[in-house]
Amino acid sequence: MAARTTLAPLTADADLTAAFEVLGQKWNGIILHTLATRPARFGELCTAIDRISVKMLADRLRELLDAGLITHDRLPPGPATYTLTTDGRALLPALEWIRSWSQRRRTT
Repeated sequence: MAARTTLAPLTADADLTAAFEVLGQKWNGIILHTLATRPARFGELCTAIDRISVKMLADRLRELLDAGLITHDRLPPGPATYTLTTDGRALLPALEWIRSWSQRRRTT
């Protein structure tokens, strides 16, 4: 009779789980990548991100604010703008890699 191999139990990585609680939400990565260019007002983001509803954008911006990935600043005399934080900027290389990966998949 052959010996039965015991497999180690699988566990999900806690750090990836925490990261994807924010990044796994639809639109969050797109919002972060869009803000990589420059700070933007709510209306600019709504126009730039095709097909996102006003309510969804407001909800996602609130999540990103709570996660510390963006700030919402009102600089006199102009309107309030959303800007990436240092932590938000740190995600840009990963988002760019994902964008490139998606592009390669579409062209092959």
